[in-house]
Amino acid sequence: MMSEKTQTFEQHMADLEKLVTRMEQGDVPLDEALKAFEQGMKLVAVCKEQLAQAEMKVEKVMNAQGDTVPFNVGE
Repeated sequence: MMSEKTQTFEQHMADLEKLVTRMEQGDVPLDEALKAFEQGMKLVAVCKEQLAQAEMKVEKVMNAQGDTVPFNVGE
């Protein structure tokens, strides 16, 4: 895996999907499953941060264009 700072959101998501797939197979020893879970939680946190930064950029662009409607993810 690349450094978390150099990976894109999509790369982080792909890494997370690989971890989930591996764990879903059910043949991962407990110690490895716990390590994978911990790594997955770190990836989730990084992805959330990247999404928050993207949201701030979108809001900046919208505000610069005179739009006052807040950008809400999921709507």
